[in-house]
Amino acid sequence: MLKKTSLLFFIFISLQLFAQEKDEPLAAQYFSNKEFDKAADVYEKLVSRNSQSVYFYDNLLQCYFNLNKFEDAEKLAKKQARKNNNSPYYTVDLGYIYKKWNKPEKAKKQFENVLSLLVPNEEIINETSGAFKKRNEKEFAIYVYLKGRKLLQSNLFFCIELGGLYMETGKTKEMIEEYLNLVSNNPMAEEEVQGLFQNYLNSDAEYELLKNALLKQLKIQGQNDVFYEMLLWFYVQRKDYGNALIQAKSIDKRCRALGKRILDLGYLAVANEQYDAAIKIFNEVVLIGDDKPYYRMSKLGILNARNKKLLTSASPMIQDLKLLEKDYQDFLIENGKSNYTASSQKELANLQAQYLFDYSSAIANYNELINMQDAEKHFRAECKLELADVYVLKGEVWEAMLLYGQVDKDFLEDPLGQEAKFRQSKLSYYLGEFEWARAQLDVLKTATTQLIANNALELSLMIQDNTVDSIEDALKLFSKADLFYFQNNTDSAFIFLDSINKTFPKHALSDDIAFKKAQIYTKQNKFIEAAIWLNIVVNEHGTDILGDNALYALARLYDKNMGDKETAKKLYEKFIETYPGSLFIIDSRKRFRILRGDLL
Repeated sequence: MLKKTSLLFFIFISLQLFAQEKDEPLAAQYFSNKEFDKAADVYEKLVSRNSQSVYFYDNLLQCYFNLNKFEDAEKLAKKQARKNNNSPYYTVDLGYIYKKWNKPEKAKKQFENVLSLLVPNEEIINETSGAFKKRNEKEFAIYVYLKGRKLLQSNLFFCIELGGLYMETGKTKEMIEEYLNLVSNNPMAEEEVQGLFQNYLNSDAEYELLKNALLKQLKIQGQNDVFYEMLLWFYVQRKDYGNALIQAKSIDKRCRALGKRILDLGYLAVANEQYDAAIKIFNEVVLIGDDKPYYRMSKLGILNARNKKLLTSASPMIQDLKLLEKDYQDFLIENGKSNYTASSQKELANLQAQYLFDYSSAIANYNELINMQDAEKHFRAECKLELADVYVLKGEVWEAMLLYGQVDKDFLEDPLGQEAKFRQSKLSYYLGEFEWARAQLDVLKTATTQLIANNALELSLMIQDNTVDSIEDALKLFSKADLFYFQNNTDSAFIFLDSINKTFPKHALSDDIAFKKAQIYTKQNKFIEAAIWLNIVVNEHGTDILGDNALYALARLYDKNMGDKETAKKLYEKFIETYPGSLFIIDSRKRFRILRGDLL
């Protein structure tokens, strides 16, 4: 008898599942076609078979709304509530139905009834607030959490949830207070809260609210270190490095960090390209004393910040370059040449090679670094690549080829090795060895570094497009011009570029020639002329491979070199709209947001 009963039960369940599998797509199809009467008939059957399905219930409720069957909707919600232990999901929905039914007083009474039945259970409180939020009753959702705190007798609950609801309802002051309440009791949440503020705060007025809230918390909870850290973070976000320095010094003193916190702020200022501020900050560490642990690091920081400031300026003065060189040399004399000072010696070598054209001094410094016994292998390889570039500048291409090859061999699967292979391939291209260069570039199309892969693809396609039928004359002229550009011989580069236009008018290299002329004019600090040639590429060759490069370069030119931020903003916006898949899209979005006034 038991076996027969089990068999009948199994058959019943199987039939139920079969019916559901058949009815579910039919109901969805009726619903999609807005045949709500037919859909309702099927969903009623589905809900009766599976009262736990929120999906079936929601769709049936929407059918009743569209058919103005509010009594049926009311019965449905009540029935579901009875079957599901008066779950707030359905009791809140009952008030939602009354509201849709144009019975606001009854809806309010039902919502208040739900609140009156709230119990001190964190899970139920979350579920109830979520039910209100789902039906866009955010004020009630907030009130649920506030009452829940009273029931649980603690304000530590629901900080993130309340902060989010306050944000959605435009209550910025309350949102800030909730997130600071969270970090006050859980300092580990500091970074998370900082990220939330970055996402949600947009205007100066909103950031002023945050500042006032932080200062208030410092008065109330002066012993809580997290608010000192939060205020420092705030000043950095506002690029107010003067107050950030005051705050960092205060934290450093509290922690007895001997300048470490100030030093970290200096590094942050350098990363954010605030070089003047960084120099001032590092100098504060220097003033602590030459017997303190971070003295030499701060001196290094000052040199590095000065280097970056000078070398990223539009037209660095030769006397400033020479003074920086002397200060590097004095630092190395004072502290000795070692693994500790190697980074500054490398910066000095780069300055001598790329900006002072003192190749012999640069080569001597690079060779010392390469032969330094305790230097890290990766660092020595970087020095080899830079030394190889110096040999290219001097015209000693075989020395360069040898060094590129060494790094390529030693770091085969490493991005550094791929960079060496790319430079080696480009040198072969400079020399007119197009077939070999292209073979190496094709290998790099799958490089792990996107920039190398992109550069390799562009150069490979240019070689391919301009060596058709073995006619390479125009490309040979262009590659020589490219080499002269690299060697800072701009006059010769122009001569070769112009010779292509004369000998091969309207050649396929026209966009490359225009782009290269823009690069040369930029190197010569002739920014108006550079803009003219970049506009030619953008307007006449915008759909070609250099289109995104040219528009990005044009935006950067107005942004960084010409100081025309409004034009730059428009160009970045155009770039974002035109080239969403470009390698430069992330930086373009970042610069556009900064120029628009957004805060990072």
